[in-house]
Amino acid sequence: MRLIAKNAWQSLAPLFVLLVAAEGSLATRLTLGGFAFAVIIAVSSLLSYWFFRFRISDDSILIRQGVLNKKQLDIKFRRIQAINTQQNPVYRALGLVTVSFDTAGSSGSEGNLPAVTRDFANWLRERIGKPRDLESSQEEDDNPETDALVQLDWRDMIRIGLADRRALIVFAFIGPLMERIEDDIDRFISDFIAAAAANGVEVNAASGVSIGIAIAVAVILLFAVVSIAAAFLRYHNFQLFLAGQTLRSHAGLVTAHEHSMDLGKIQTLRLQQGVVQRLLKRYQMTARQAVSSGKNGSQKVFVVPVVTAELADELRRKFLAPEAGRLTQDPRSAEFVSISPYFMRSRILFVGLLPSLIATVALSMPLGAFALLCLLWFPIVAAAAYRSWKRAGFLHDDEEIIRRSGFFGFRTVGLLFRKVQRVTVSQSRYQRRKGLASLRLHMASGSVRVPYIKDGVAKQLRDYILYKVESSQRAWH
Repeated sequence: MRLIAKNAWQSLAPLFVLLVAAEGSLATRLTLGGFAFAVIIAVSSLLSYWFFRFRISDDSILIRQGVLNKKQLDIKFRRIQAINTQQNPVYRALGLVTVSFDTAGSSGSEGNLPAVTRDFANWLRERIGKPRDLESSQEEDDNPETDALVQLDWRDMIRIGLADRRALIVFAFIGPLMERIEDDIDRFISDFIAAAAANGVEVNAASGVSIGIAIAVAVILLFAVVSIAAAFLRYHNFQLFLAGQTLRSHAGLVTAHEHSMDLGKIQTLRLQQGVVQRLLKRYQMTARQAVSSGKNGSQKVFVVPVVTAELADELRRKFLAPEAGRLTQDPRSAEFVSISPYFMRSRILFVGLLPSLIATVALSMPLGAFALLCLLWFPIVAAAAYRSWKRAGFLHDDEEIIRRSGFFGFRTVGLLFRKVQRVTVSQSRYQRRKGLASLRLHMASGSVRVPYIKDGVAKQLRDYILYKVESSQRAWH
């Protein structure tokens, strides 16, 4: 049934061609097309179901699927970083779930088992989580899920909806649509003014402006309501648990989502804050896993959609204990060390001053004195560079480092030294003259750059990080 719903659109094009090319009345063609559509989709779905097989061995999951194009997946337990489940309304009524596997070296879910029972999914999660080198030991987890570390309520759903940046994308897409309905809006306003005049109500310019503002506010409120509704659908009853060394979250109003991540798989911890979140004094926290490339990297994160700075520090202590977690990721902390103010120079010079001068000279002939307005670009860039420098900083101890950045909001990224795969120290000519350098830490989940710090500090950190990597007996992934 799921395959039929998912693949139905693929038959719409040939069905349309069939309806156009076939002879006979419209009713006959619709009947013939509907019958062909149902037969093709039903047969292909049944064949896909019939040829889907999986097997659980001692150390791997083998999945075979495909009718003509055969596909076989052999997923080793040791490569599985997270086991996630999803349950749509139909599956919920039938007591079934879809289990997906996030593995090291893939940008998203590498394989999935659709329509399996909840008990089987729980057994599989427990089976994969057990050590394979202790066959004689059948010890159970001594730390079952107890109280939730995080539990969101309806007020948090509103915060998530208001802070969702996807609403801005929707506004970008409705721009052309607004142009199309502009005539309808003008006609509505004209009819409203005419009706008001007929009833003896005088509408002046101020009233017209008020109507325009009211329409704009109504559109903004509409999208806010839609965004909040989407937050309820995705994060309703969000709960975060820590069972032993495994993070697990439950959420979802219509479709229930369950995500998990082993604490040892965390590559970086990110705390970020947009404009709206800053007003609400909230952050979004994400734990990022290893990925094979930058593509679809967003699929490899464990998200806590809304937290306070205090809760974020409490969570990171639990996530990184006992090895680390003593530092704060609160971007407003006074513990952060600022980078060099020379960070602003190249941006002010090459992005601000030179373009504004070139544009002023180039446009002076056609525009005359109005070309001087191009010089306003320079103070704008200077102010932006100053703001970026003011918010940039870092702090570290013997086990981890945290990088702070931001423009409108804040973002802090924390990582353990022992999980760094490569360290580079780079210097431009200008940095060399000032005794500065940029430190870049390459992780399996991306890279973190600490720019414009003292050359000696950068090299000392590089040597110490490489020492921690070499001396650590723990796996980096």
